[in-house]
Amino acid sequence: MIQASTLLKVVDKTGITSVKCIKVLSTIKSRIAFVGDIIIVSVFRLNPKKFKDVKIFKKKKFLKGTLHRGLVIRSCINYKRMSSIYLKFNENSVIIVNKRVVPISNRIYGPVLRELCMKLPSVGCVTRFMI
Repeated sequence: MIQASTLLKVVDKTGITSVKCIKVLSTIKSRIAFVGDIIIVSVFRLNPKKFKDVKIFKKKKFLKGTLHRGLVIRSCINYKRMSSIYLKFNENSVIIVNKRVVPISNRIYGPVLRELCMKLPSVGCVTRFMI
C-alpha cells in the first residue's frame, strides 16, 4: 500500500537509491497506489558510485529533491492473478518514467509481473526477469 510520504526503492539504472512518494496519480479519486500505478516522487537518496556513470547532461535531472514520475512495479500488498494465485513482494519499488510511461533507464533490476509487461510493453523490453 503506497500513499503520500512513503519511502520507495528505485530499481533502475538512474543512480537514484530511494525516493519519497508525493502524490498518487490515478483516474479514480484514490490515495493508495498499487502495482502499475503512476506516482509523483521526490529524490530522497542517491548512490554516488552509480551516479558517477550517468551522463553529464542527465546528472542535473537526478539531483536530491527533484520531482519525477514513478511507475510502481512491486508492492508489499498481495496481488491476485486470474488463476487465484496470490503474489507478494518484500519491498515497495518503482522505476523512473517520463510522461509517456516509458522508462528513462535501459535496465530494471529484479522481477516484474507478467501482467504489467503486457500492459506496458516498454517496461517488458527493459526487464530480464518476469514472473
